[in-house]
Amino acid sequence: MASISKICLYKPFSLSFAGSVKDQTLLQRCNFPATCILREQVPLKNECRVFARMPERTGTGVSTYLRETGTGENGDYARNDLDISHLISVLKFCGGEGCLEFGRTYHGLIAKTGLDGDEFVNTSLIDMYAKCGDIDSAVMVFNQMPRLDVASCNCLISGYANCGLFEEAFRLFMNYESWGNKPNSYTYSSMLAICGTLSAIEEGKQLHAQVVKMQYLSETAVSNALLTMYCKCKAMADAESLFERLPQRNIVSWTAIIHGLYQHEGFEKAMRLFCLMRESGIEPNDYTFTIALASCGNMKNIDNCRLLHGLVIKKGMALGEFVGTALIDMYSELRETDDAEKQFKEMGNLTSKVSRNALIKGLVQNEKANEALDAFSEMVRKDAACDEFTFSPILKACASLPSFMSCQQIHAQVVKANFDKNTHVGSSLIEAYTRCGSVEDAEKVFSRISAPDVVSWNSVIKAYSQNGNPRRAISLFRRMIIKGFRPTGSTFLAVLSACSHSGKIQDGQEIFQSMINEFGVSPEEAHYSCMVDLLGRSGQIEKALDFINNTPIKPTASIWRPLLAACRCHNNLRIAEFAAKHILAMDPNDATVYVTLSNMYIEAGLLENAENQRKLMKLKEITKEPGCSWIEVNNKIHKFFSRDRTHPESERIYNKLKQIMMLIKGTAYSTNADSLQVKEDFCLYHSEKLAVCFGLISLAAGKPVRIFKNLRVCTDCHMFMKFASMITDRVIILSDNYRFHHFNKGGCSCGDYW
Repeated sequence: MASISKICLYKPFSLSFAGSVKDQTLLQRCNFPATCILREQVPLKNECRVFARMPERTGTGVSTYLRETGTGENGDYARNDLDISHLISVLKFCGGEGCLEFGRTYHGLIAKTGLDGDEFVNTSLIDMYAKCGDIDSAVMVFNQMPRLDVASCNCLISGYANCGLFEEAFRLFMNYESWGNKPNSYTYSSMLAICGTLSAIEEGKQLHAQVVKMQYLSETAVSNALLTMYCKCKAMADAESLFERLPQRNIVSWTAIIHGLYQHEGFEKAMRLFCLMRESGIEPNDYTFTIALASCGNMKNIDNCRLLHGLVIKKGMALGEFVGTALIDMYSELRETDDAEKQFKEMGNLTSKVSRNALIKGLVQNEKANEALDAFSEMVRKDAACDEFTFSPILKACASLPSFMSCQQIHAQVVKANFDKNTHVGSSLIEAYTRCGSVEDAEKVFSRISAPDVVSWNSVIKAYSQNGNPRRAISLFRRMIIKGFRPTGSTFLAVLSACSHSGKIQDGQEIFQSMINEFGVSPEEAHYSCMVDLLGRSGQIEKALDFINNTPIKPTASIWRPLLAACRCHNNLRIAEFAAKHILAMDPNDATVYVTLSNMYIEAGLLENAENQRKLMKLKEITKEPGCSWIEVNNKIHKFFSRDRTHPESERIYNKLKQIMMLIKGTAYSTNADSLQVKEDFCLYHSEKLAVCFGLISLAAGKPVRIFKNLRVCTDCHMFMKFASMITDRVIILSDNYRFHHFNKGGCSCGDYW
């Protein structure tokens, strides 16, 4: 016999108590008696079959269907042959397919034929409206019912839950007995699911007690709902205890407890239970394998992961969408991106948007931004659908390079796919443009987001903080609070950085205090480090040292480093030695400490001390990270090192550099130009100068030159960029490992406070 879900494709003939176990179970779920099962069905016309297969059913399609099947306004079937079982099956079909308008049409037909007083029909109407998301209509039908049974109450509870109206669901549950009804197993399963969603552990335990009292614990559906509820409420001890006492365990029970352990990082326990499940004779399904692969990947055991992969292949599941994607995730977690890409290719035509997103995300996580961009380009070439889970990671790839051109191209794809107002994609776009030094584009993206959240606000505040506009950053911070958003630790870090970059000491101190006293956000290592930088950069070295000594946490190397940098800037050798001692105690291989002290000793005339620092570095085999700068031209990244002559355009680059230096020497700013001349031999061929000269000879006139450097820019190169921007009439944007410098017409956005 056909299943209930297919009854709408048949014309009812008569009623009987016959029916498969599956059919009866489906009806009993809402307390429908077995008499609603059809004994015999006669196929309807082809029109009904065609209608059932329509991907989108319009009003015209509904009208045609009703007219052709004789159930319309003028159909004899509507007047004479309409029976309850047919209505129930059609309404079930409408609810399952989301055909709200079709369901409304049948509701009108029900009212016209006087069948709206039947409790089975009304319960089916409630179920249909609830599943279609029209909860108001479901409540209207419910309130008009002369007698409320447990089936109608169950349907409305499910409807409330599906629409997120959990309080209304609880209120309805509390009224069961006042209507002369007792909750059944389906009621408890629904209510336990709601408790899990809300993490309402106390209410869940009360329901657990009722389940035991009503002797429903032996029903697998209820016990599984209890198990899932405890897992979602993070009560894993209760979940494991319940699982041990379960009289019957099916695949759902095992999967629920394994998933719960995985979610709470009990990866070894999850894998142990996975093995026990197989030993007990229950074979894993796609979902169980997906969780097992994720758990195995997080355990970082490549041998076990390959064994599990072999089992998946043996079961013939390796190329399925869910398990195949889980394999990609697993190998990405293990940093085995070659295996992840191999798995993706083996899936062939079975790859989906989900598996493609998993590959891109894995490549980005493993710092393979270029490969991720290639994978995304392949998606675009194949006209594959993209969503927020595609755009967010690929924009992170653009930010990590950073690649302004790629960011612009992907932004165009975002707009084309109508995701430009999406909160998550918008935040990723802001971050990407910020890393590329284009704060104007970041602001435009922020203004387009339909409902910005805290992450969006943090991103745009950070954009102005890093790009030399502290006033705008602080202004946005205050505007964010006025609009009712509660700042997070990331918010305060961005604003404190803005204050540090601009010397706004009072503002920074007030914001730091409000963070603790007004908003209750506990400062972390990065916040303390930022405050040390704020005080030290302004020359208040002693106050910065006092701040470190009074921090409630043990000062780390990251907190001492900005003090050392401030000492270097303000020539305080005594405290520099003190700070260096603390840093090296925690990080003895920090090359920056040795180099900083060596340079300070040279400037102080203590050449022997400087030589000792160099000898220590050589003895400990500590090497300084070489300075490297890069620029993007025509979608290609060009890297440069100090005195680099490996680039094909080296001759033109060096000629351009000499030309600019000659023009600088001829300017009216003779004092600063002389300063550059003194350092010419030492600093002339620094990597950022070579990169900017390549940009000047390669990019179209008037186009900004964007340079990125892995180390902090030196004073000489900073001065050079100011002169170069004035002489060439170009905007030069330089990002070092600390902040952005926007050079224009001889000035810098940092105001020389860096």
